[in-house]
Amino acid sequence: MDFNDALDDIVLAEEKYRQMGFTRGFSLGEEVGWRDGYQLGLQRGAQIATELGFYQGFVHAWITVLEREEIAKQRKMVALKALLEMTKNFPQVNIADEDMFEKLHKIRAKFKQVVAILNINTQETELHPEGEPSSPRPEMSF
Repeated sequence: MDFNDALDDIVLAEEKYRQMGFTRGFSLGEEVGWRDGYQLGLQRGAQIATELGFYQGFVHAWITVLEREEIAKQRKMVALKALLEMTKNFPQVNIADEDMFEKLHKIRAKFKQVVAILNINTQETELHPEGEPSSPRPEMSF
């Protein structure tokens, strides 16, 4: 090794180690980002699936109730079946050209419409972020 090569190694050492640090940091960041993104996606997917499952159970219960009535309200049944169909058609995999959140927004809007048509008071079941009911429940005594 001659003097010029040694001098080049000294001068270029900073750039070499900066590039090496960047490459290692980028790889580590990519790995951590993927893991965190995966966990967040898994959690959000479970929340959406739980919400859709609630809507489907709600619809099945109300269809059963309305079918037993002598005069089942046609408008109620149509709205319930439309909500059920929307939940069944919700994509189960993330497809780039489908807007899952737009479909979820439409399902939520349809659910609100169904609740209004069925004349259900939702204020009694509304929860605050802390998990406390919106209105205190009466004391029960026996």
